[in-house]
Amino acid sequence: MTDLTKATQKHIVLVGNPNVGKSVFFHYLSSVYVDVSNYPGTTVEITSASLNKNVSIKDTPGIYGVSSFNDEERVARDVILYSDEILNVVSAISLERDLFLTKQLIDMGKPLIVAINQMDEAKGIGLEIDLKRLSEILGVPIYPTVAISGEGMKEIKDCLLNTKAKKGIVDPVLQRELTELLPLVANQAEALLLLEGDLVIAERHKTEPRNKRNEIYSQRRKEVNEIISDTTSTKNRKERVLTKVSNVLIEPFWGSIIALLIGFLFLYQFLGIWVGGDLINFTEKRIMNAYYEPAVKEATGQFLPVEVLVKTGNKKEVYSFPKGFLADKGKYNKIKQVINKEYFFGPSDYIEKEIKGTTIPNTFLSTVGTVLSGKYGILTLTVTYLLGLLLPLVIAFYTALAILEDSGYLPRLAVLVDGLLTRIGMNGRAIIPLILGLGCVTMAAVTTRLLSTKREKIIAMTILGFAIPCSAQLGVIQSLLAKSGGIKSWLIWLSVISLVLIVTGFVMNKFLPGKATPLLIDLPPLRLPRISNVFHKAKTKVMFFMAEAIPAFFVAAFIVSIMQVTGLLNKVIDIFKPISKNLLHLPEEVSISFILGMVRRDFGAFGLTELHMTAAQVTVASVVLTLFVPCIATVAVMAKEQNWKVAVGIWVSSMVLAVSIGTILARILGA
Repeated sequence: MTDLTKATQKHIVLVGNPNVGKSVFFHYLSSVYVDVSNYPGTTVEITSASLNKNVSIKDTPGIYGVSSFNDEERVARDVILYSDEILNVVSAISLERDLFLTKQLIDMGKPLIVAINQMDEAKGIGLEIDLKRLSEILGVPIYPTVAISGEGMKEIKDCLLNTKAKKGIVDPVLQRELTELLPLVANQAEALLLLEGDLVIAERHKTEPRNKRNEIYSQRRKEVNEIISDTTSTKNRKERVLTKVSNVLIEPFWGSIIALLIGFLFLYQFLGIWVGGDLINFTEKRIMNAYYEPAVKEATGQFLPVEVLVKTGNKKEVYSFPKGFLADKGKYNKIKQVINKEYFFGPSDYIEKEIKGTTIPNTFLSTVGTVLSGKYGILTLTVTYLLGLLLPLVIAFYTALAILEDSGYLPRLAVLVDGLLTRIGMNGRAIIPLILGLGCVTMAAVTTRLLSTKREKIIAMTILGFAIPCSAQLGVIQSLLAKSGGIKSWLIWLSVISLVLIVTGFVMNKFLPGKATPLLIDLPPLRLPRISNVFHKAKTKVMFFMAEAIPAFFVAAFIVSIMQVTGLLNKVIDIFKPISKNLLHLPEEVSISFILGMVRRDFGAFGLTELHMTAAQVTVASVVLTLFVPCIATVAVMAKEQNWKVAVGIWVSSMVLAVSIGTILARILGA
């Protein structure tokens, strides 16, 4: 029954250039259910959803034309070829560009609905579009929309559900040529691609390509120019303030100054001082440590063996409850109201070594108490870290990133750094996965797909593995640096990480065959971010990040707790002692952070907050942990995107690099 329903569904495909708001359309239309999967034979993701039981919709990568030049275009081509209808989203402020794709879709003979988006911005710059005339010329229904505010979206959905798509008007001369090719191919769409010289379509049907792309493209460009002249006009069109700002942002000198200022405000001032200092101090210290953890420990101690250290002035006194609080209510009531107290559930959990007194025997029940509510307990430290430290940092990071994305700043940053990135083997487009890596390196490794060549993808992945910290790790490190050494420590950390990034790129650019491809990127209008859009982007990414992080943290905490009670943790610390203490001049307990960092980078960073270190040691530890190995999830993604040889090579190299640089830095700073 399900297969029959799928077979009889009408398949609508969402098609458009990059940066036209296509993702907002899909989100509106697919609010019930979304399915994301890799297209067979590629790493390109296709997102699909059901509007109802009779209509499904698929999103495609942003493309400028239907062809076979890269994975994105090949995937879009095949999805478009076998679609029933197409919803073509174009931008009102870039009709000259977007209508070229629209005309190609019309020439393919596909039933089409055109949504002209960003009409509010067109109005803002004095651009007027005669939508009725445009619809007459193209021969397809046209709807004006402002997707981010929802204007016109209901009409679009009603149109899709009521089958109002139409085939557009094709030039008679071109139509005759297409008709002549129909016996050789499956449909008019394939006939057009064959006529344009598409080698894949020619090979598919065992025929020769016609190689008339230049002639057809030239005629199509002429038609689009005539359409623009006939349907648009400008009224008091002035350069907007934001357009002037946009020009400044890509100007080499002032653009670089602004980028550095944004980096300082974002990393040090926002994440390091305000979020990592003030906000985290409130959520972690004043809420989780002061109220949540004592409540959990007290609840655990009702039934399990526990010792309580009560501090009164300079006096310290130990109260032992071998069978829990409920078994000795008198002694429990004596300390119940004492605020300054600490709980310990087993020998391995007892950190007050100098206190003489009874010690809980290492039994099964004491092990359970330690695992649940001990020093690394899954109900204490793990929950405190997730809610008191990780969540505020992740929310702050993704909110700031969403503002940069929604404003249109990131593509301008790509243009600004294109010259530098070209020298290290990539083009400016690579700045996108590098910045996204500051959110989650695992997700950023996936976005290296947008780079043109395998060479550029390997360079980007290597830099991600070596020098890009994820959001929570970044936030913890910024907080530690700001608290310990201030701006001096932060500048040392930033300089070392930047140097590693640049040198890594230079070395790989020199030894990997090939060269960087030119930057071809569309600059969307610079706009003031919309609160609703920023909220949605941040919420989606935070939920995705936390859904991935929470299970991993509980598993890691459980493993560390077991290692703690079995004594294995101390043995591991001893094994890594020559590296942590002798080479890096750090407390030997820092080994725990490195071990946890292999599972989750951010979990490893949190371990540093539990150690007492000098400013120099914090700087060294922060540099080493930033450069240390990618987490397990990132390595798996790298292996999937490239191969295990590349992934393992990056993993091993990053470990050697981190220890080597940390060793040198420790001696320079006198850690």
